[in-house]
Amino acid sequence: MAWDKKILLAYITSITFMVFSGRLLVPTLSGNIEDSLSISHAEIGLGMTLLWLFYGLMQFPSGILSDEKGGKPVANFGIFIFASSFLLMSITYSYFTFLIALIMMGIGFGCFTTVSLKMISNRFTKKRGKILGVNSAMASLAGITPIFILPFADKFGWRVLIFIWAIISFIIGIFFFRNVVERNKETQTKQDGVQNGVKIFKERNVISLLAVNTIMSFCWFGIISFLPIYLMEGKGINEVAAGIIFSLIFFSGIIIRPIIGHLSDYYNKKALMIILMFLSALSFFLLTQATNVYFAAIGAILAATVTAFYPLRSAYLMNKWPSKSHGSRMGMYATIVIIISSLSPVIVGYSVEFTDFHTIFLAFSFVILLAAFIAFFIKYFYPFAQTKISKC
Repeated sequence: MAWDKKILLAYITSITFMVFSGRLLVPTLSGNIEDSLSISHAEIGLGMTLLWLFYGLMQFPSGILSDEKGGKPVANFGIFIFASSFLLMSITYSYFTFLIALIMMGIGFGCFTTVSLKMISNRFTKKRGKILGVNSAMASLAGITPIFILPFADKFGWRVLIFIWAIISFIIGIFFFRNVVERNKETQTKQDGVQNGVKIFKERNVISLLAVNTIMSFCWFGIISFLPIYLMEGKGINEVAAGIIFSLIFFSGIIIRPIIGHLSDYYNKKALMIILMFLSALSFFLLTQATNVYFAAIGAILAATVTAFYPLRSAYLMNKWPSKSHGSRMGMYATIVIIISSLSPVIVGYSVEFTDFHTIFLAFSFVILLAAFIAFFIKYFYPFAQTKISKC
């Protein structure tokens, strides 16, 4: 592997770890933040929705810019906005500035994520699934942070922790700007980027995957935003154990994501995605039925299959599309998925005022199970049925 490739992968994976770790800080510290700012579940849910909404809104424009100007300047902008959001959050004492910080976090997160996938895909054209799986595994490694977050926050305060995250993010962003070399000869204009982004709606296979992906992400955003609180309030699990179980979802992905990514280079990606959907539905069901810490931990480990779905999806789409339009097409795709899914946390936050987390999470598991059966039918029976009908 060329030295510049190693540097690119090292920095992208390091920043991915910081970004995903930072994203987990808010759900993990939600109890501390609610007490400090005197806000409710619904208000924290609104904040998470704004984060995901702006994360989604930035996917397409950042993708177009990366196809025209290159990924490095766009990714760097995202890193510094992300770091600035943590700096603001660390000094906020009002709900309004807390929401502004979450919006900034979504903007920074959105600018970096799709662009980083483009940068990796363009440099690693062989065994792309495996490399994307390795990068995605760093997002899973971020799952260890909740284990340490709560004890640290209890001792030093959650604002100190957020401030440290801001400083580290700024430092990594500076090194990324100075040391990463991007090699991408294929570019396109903004107009071509918009046209290529719209083209995904003419691809039947992409539309099918988009629908399934949106269902998965909607349920995932709702669950991940409130799982620590659900475990503590709904299951009576103590704060430390809840943090560990929450971490297991992501930490287990360190093993599962690279394995699935490697398999995707050799086996049918759609079939693997359908298998992961069934396993995801089972994992959420087990979490709702867990009667003790150990069963909840098993459900959390199995839930890592959800996180393995995303690099597999990315590898499938990147292989399907020309490299010069990776940013714009993936940006449009991700924008649709995330904007719709971003509504989930606020819906869950308000719904829990009338029902409970258990009922909502159980409903999510059945929705994913239904989507898995529909995807299975479309892949294995729909083409056969069409052939039979055409012969009649």
